This record gives sequence, structure tokens and C-alpha cells, in this order.
Amino acid sequence: MKIELHIHTEGFSCCGKLSVAEVVELYSKAGYDAIVLTNHFNSISLQWFKDNAGGDYLKSYFDTVRRGIELGKKHNLLVMGGFELRFDENANDYLVYGMTEAMCQDYEKIFTMTPREFKAFADENGILFYQAHPFRNGMTVTPPECLFGVEVLNTHPRHDSRNDIALAWAEKYNLHKIAGSDCHQTVDVGSSAILTDYPVKNMNDLVYVLKNDLYTFGVNPQ
Repeated sequence: MKIELHIHTEGFSCCGKLSVAEVVELYSKAGYDAIVLTNHFNSISLQWFKDNAGGDYLKSYFDTVRRGIELGKKHNLLVMGGFELRFDENANDYLVYGMTEAMCQDYEKIFTMTPREFKAFADENGILFYQAHPFRNGMTVTPPECLFGVEVLNTHPRHDSRNDIALAWAEKYNLHKIAGSDCHQTVDVGSSAILTDYPVKNMNDLVYVLKNDLYTFGVNPQ
């Protein structure tokens, strides 16, 4: 299976340029079997949502995922929901997999956590917690003991994520490694993926694959 772990869509990530429908169609045409929508989940996106949409922030976040799931069924593409989480303390971004709607009801409290506090919450609830593009400009490297893993291959073409340094860091501290396209617009689609022989049918399966490193990854995988 070919799986994309890092995608932003318009309407919830203010920097996203593609609708959920466009993302689903493009990744299906690119030969992917599954994708994870990881829209921004932080105080900034909350304020942006209040200013531009209004309504129930958390429900709308998951409504985006639910719309993706329904569209994915028409394209034989499994769509799942994750998060690109940012805490109030700095500009770091974190990729989160396995956090359910019920687990993040108190999302404003989550935004005020430190990585160490969230790691404890994640471990308690079976959530996987990775720092995204940790060596990109503006990032602060999180202590490795506060993370499950690191995104070591981020193929966003408009940023230098210094993937070689991220890989060396992950290997030095024995952190789990993931890859993602960090898709925001059409040119970003399909530039990275993880590849697994395990039959992923839902987020629980994906967490199992990630937790046990049952995958490989690379740029422009075929």
C-alpha cells in the first residue's frame, strides 16, 4: 500500500490551496491507496476559523475528514484524519495519528500543553506523536524523549526541511521515522509516501504499522 501521511486542505488549513475533493481525486490518480488529512490544529487556526467560518471548531475539523472519507469511497481511496498540532509555546509543528474526536474535546487545553505533557497524554491514549520538519527555519528541536518520532523526509518544495539532518537526528536518538509530502497545492501531490505490505483499513491499522515500523519510504515512490 502507498500511503500519504501529511496533507493540508483549504477551508481548514488557511495555507491549503486544494479542496478535499481535489485532494482525493489527485491522490487517487497518483496511485495512492490511503491518505491522512493533517490540517492545522492550533490556537491560530482556531482564531482563523472563528473569523472566517464560525460554528463548532472541532466538529468542523472532523467534518472535513468525514467528507474526505465519503469522497474516498468513490475513488477507492482510504481517507483518514490526523493532525498537524502546534502548541502555544512556539512555532513547532507536530504530526499526530490516532487521536480521536472524543480524545480532543478539550482542544484548547491541548494547545497550552508542552510537548512533554502531550507525550504523556499520547502514551496514555495510544496516540503517535512526531515532530514535523524539525530542522526547518523557525523550528525548535524538541527533546527526543518527548517524541515518538520525527518526520525525516518532508518533500514540501517551498521550504528547506534539511531532511539529512532530521534523519541523522532520528537515528542518533532512535526515534521512529516517517515521510510526508506536506501537500498544500497541486505541485506537492504524490512527492512522498510510506509503502507497506500490511493491509491498512483504518487509523488503528495505520498506528500499528507506524508503531512497528512496518514500512519503507522514499521520494516519488512508484
